[in-house]
Amino acid sequence: MLPIIQKTLFSIYYPYCGMVSRMLPSITLDGRKLRVLPGVYKPLDSEHHLVDFIAAGKKVLDVGCGSGVITLFAALKSDHVTAVDISPQAIENTRQNCETHNVKNVTVKQSDMYAAVEGELFDYIVSYPPLFEGSFASDDKQWCTSLHFVEDLFGGAAKHLHPDGKLVVLLPQRLLNSPIDLSEKYGLQFESAVPHHNRSLANRIHALPYLHFNMNNHVATFSRAK
Repeated sequence: MLPIIQKTLFSIYYPYCGMVSRMLPSITLDGRKLRVLPGVYKPLDSEHHLVDFIAAGKKVLDVGCGSGVITLFAALKSDHVTAVDISPQAIENTRQNCETHNVKNVTVKQSDMYAAVEGELFDYIVSYPPLFEGSFASDDKQWCTSLHFVEDLFGGAAKHLHPDGKLVVLLPQRLLNSPIDLSEKYGLQFESAVPHHNRSLANRIHALPYLHFNMNNHVATFSRAK
């Protein structure tokens, strides 16, 4: 898609989604109700099931935490979760949802990727990156477009993982080849890509006003290269 066309489309789509979120401010996932602020991505892909791929009692980093959906569900089975996002609105949204569910084992930090967690190591890094490659406005005012998020995610993962740690990422199938190449470039090893079929009927219906349809997502896992 030509950049000018893409920017035009998203200049309409982002405000439109904000309007829908004002009318539908919350979503219930596996019995837990999350409020999603306008300007923050609504969790429409059952991305909270990423936590099915992490072991219990571990230290987790959620990169690009958005509404805090992965953070919240990861915290329910982890020792501690650190949630980072470049967007101040996303950080506030994650804090609110953790407080609503009385989740205490979470640290939320505004951060451009790994900047706020330098020197820290994690058992798992989890992320649902932007769905489209492209730029729009500023980095802290976009949630489904980015030119560099995926590469930056992979570029810093190895040095923030314990030796036996893993990167767990939800990606549309069409974007899988790039991360597999990036894993080799940045000291990671591709393990598996599992089709993600956990979207409930209620979630699919909730996604319709957002014009959000099946992305054919896969959960991809990577370990540190030996």
